[in-house]
Amino acid sequence: MKLNKLLALFLACMSGFASAEVVSKAIVVQANGDKAQFERVLKLTSNMREVLTKSKFEIVVFGPAVKFLTVDSEELPLIQKIQSEGIKIVACGRSLKTDNVNTTDLIADIAVTPFGAVHIVNRQKQGWQYFRP
Repeated sequence: MKLNKLLALFLACMSGFASAEVVSKAIVVQANGDKAQFERVLKLTSNMREVLTKSKFEIVVFGPAVKFLTVDSEELPLIQKIQSEGIKIVACGRSLKTDNVNTTDLIADIAVTPFGAVHIVNRQKQGWQYFRP
């Protein structure tokens, strides 16, 4: 009896691995920490994109992390790599104002939303999977 339960559990786990590609059609990822957390989010999202090739990805950046999105940021090469993979980066307009970051100073193709947290909530309502590393 125990063997049957273990076998059933094993098969259930294995079926999850086999269907990893259908986890979500769209994933929104939060980035709002320090430089190390910001880099971790970018790299982790890139790694997820390698596996979930049919999923759309957005990274929503708010709080002090918006300062990493400027053209003079040390993160520029990594951000450009992420963008070249089709991952959209969205900056919180409220955080930009709070941290005195002008939208003209942002790296090309960074989208701006009025409120980052609200953007994430709206994406969830649209069926996007939310991930906060």
